[in-house]
Amino acid sequence: MIRTYRAELRRLTSRRGLLLAAVLLVAAGFGGPALVFSAAKPAAQADPAGSFDPTVESLSAAGGGTAVFQYLAAFMGTLMFVLFTGLLAAEHARGTYRTMLLRQPNRPALLAGKLAALLTYAGTLLALLEIVMWVAGRFEAGIGDVSTAKWTSADAIPAALGDYLTVLAWVIGYAVYALALATLLRSVPLALAVGIGWAGPIEHIVSDSWTSAHRWFPGLLLEEVGQGGTGLVSLARALGTTAAYVAVAAAVTVLVFRRRDVTA
Repeated sequence: MIRTYRAELRRLTSRRGLLLAAVLLVAAGFGGPALVFSAAKPAAQADPAGSFDPTVESLSAAGGGTAVFQYLAAFMGTLMFVLFTGLLAAEHARGTYRTMLLRQPNRPALLAGKLAALLTYAGTLLALLEIVMWVAGRFEAGIGDVSTAKWTSADAIPAALGDYLTVLAWVIGYAVYALALATLLRSVPLALAVGIGWAGPIEHIVSDSWTSAHRWFPGLLLEEVGQGGTGLVSLARALGTTAAYVAVAAAVTVLVFRRRDVTA
């Protein structure tokens, strides 16, 4: 596992990978706060049903500086899923698993190493993005008449940590689901079609007529996790149910990968 982890991390941190990360940090780090602030409304005008819409009051609180980061992340779930699925399914399409198994024949260890490296890379990028967005937000807060006076208070530190861990849990869920789809379908177009089709239109269409869908559907639950819980589902329930789904998805992935012939 360690060798796979190091090799995968080396690949992710290649010049191309670092350039992609830098572009993402600049684009999301400076563009994200502007989008969130422009969408912020006074709490009196917000949806009373407990939606995740940003408000001037929430962004002006002690944790408002990093809440900007959480607000943006919560609306990037589809993009995150697409990136993970494409990256992991491409390994099957390129036939690189067969070569990797020659060096690391322990299949569960191979998957664990690849996933751990991907999450390390993503977790580091998320931490940097949270910092960049906090700094950029200090300059862009005037867009939504948001006060940043409390952003440097002592209460801002635990809020920042909580926002980071919430988004990290959200990312872990998407990564494991993407790995499961990539392993089961072994095709980038097919994995993307199934994943986006289910977690996107299908789940949301069903939820329009069945509000309990937010409590049971994996994609909607991940959205609830990314939002830190809402009036529909608490964060504790969203995390607990998602953890169960993730565990099942991981077990199925390992079982299939161990028993299936790798011919390419």
